[in-house]
Amino acid sequence: MNAAGGFTEAGRQTRQRIEDLTDKLAAPAYDVLSADELDELVAGLQPIAAAVQAVDD
Repeated sequence: MNAAGGFTEAGRQTRQRIEDLTDKLAAPAYDVLSADELDELVAGLQPIAAAVQAVDD
């Protein structure tokens, strides 16, 4: 972190590498779902995501 409390360039790069790796590692769990199953999963998670977002606001 820099003096202002933000990410340095190295910090941003590290965060992006972590995001890319977690996406890669999570993909197989979703790849096995059919389109309908994936739609059902997203629909089921939307209320949870909205609740989390509301707390974060």
